[in-house]
Amino acid sequence: MGEHVKLRKTERLILGQLELDSRMPFSRSGSAVRKSQQQTSYTVSSLQRKEIIKGFYTLIDYSKLGMLNFRVYFRVNYINEEKFEELLCFLIDEAHTSWIATCGGSYDLICTFFASNPSQFNKTLRSIIARFPSQLQNRMVLTTIVSRDFGRKYLFRKQSIPQEIVGGDREPEEVGKDDLIILKELSQDARKSSVELSRSTGMTPKSVIEHIKRLRERKVIRGFKPWIDHSKIGYTSTLMLVKYHNVTVEMEDELVRYLKMHSSVTRLSKTIGEWDMEIEIETPGQIEYRRVEMEVRQRFSSVIQQIESVPVYKTHKINYFPGFVIEAEG
Repeated sequence: MGEHVKLRKTERLILGQLELDSRMPFSRSGSAVRKSQQQTSYTVSSLQRKEIIKGFYTLIDYSKLGMLNFRVYFRVNYINEEKFEELLCFLIDEAHTSWIATCGGSYDLICTFFASNPSQFNKTLRSIIARFPSQLQNRMVLTTIVSRDFGRKYLFRKQSIPQEIVGGDREPEEVGKDDLIILKELSQDARKSSVELSRSTGMTPKSVIEHIKRLRERKVIRGFKPWIDHSKIGYTSTLMLVKYHNVTVEMEDELVRYLKMHSSVTRLSKTIGEWDMEIEIETPGQIEYRRVEMEVRQRFSSVIQQIESVPVYKTHKINYFPGFVIEAEG
């Protein structure tokens, strides 16, 4: 897994505050953990220099923009490092992609796509495969119904984190061009100031603040999060793919409640396809992950028919804004 550092108490406390709200002023987040604004700012800068924090992203509910979410697991025919980097860079720059990670197990690469309809997704996927036919030969596609973001509860001792629900059966919101520009800018840097955003939109900083406030009230924006490299702090990330067996609504609700409270579970997604649920788990090593997996298997043996574990090695992109929307507007 490579070298990692042990988080100091102050670093853990401040990472916890960023997990709650990465856009919160350092004066407020510092006050919450009894640290000065200067110490909080210094600690965050230090975490960035160590590449524990890779950036800050905005959790945008894509369904409010009339989008669908598709997760593609690729088996990559490895040719050489240069060709693999070319594929990665292309996917990162692709306006339809949201989350990209290299992984192990039965797959090598995971990529999340946004699309306004299944046909658009199909065209995007086929054009990518046509561009890299010798590398992208096998794949599995899951359609995401709804995701529940539980946050990194292991950064906290007692305080719970409100879950954020993204996707599902929601009515799209009317979002104007200025809002789209703000969402695009915040998706790349959730801590971008209202003054900086005003330069992109031509609005006053006060007007920008009001727009962000309304986007949060309308739940287009669900939160602001730190992009944390889990491997730098000694944690492994694993996707647990679950297939149900004779599940009822009540049984599934019980499973969701259990996962919501579990300290190692950071997110779960209900999906359509080969698997019924995708659970994101972060643990201090694979041995601990194995313990969590066995715990889930035994507790819900009547619900779970099959489990497949996919270790996530490195995340290469996190962006919850469908970039092609701006291109269409332009």
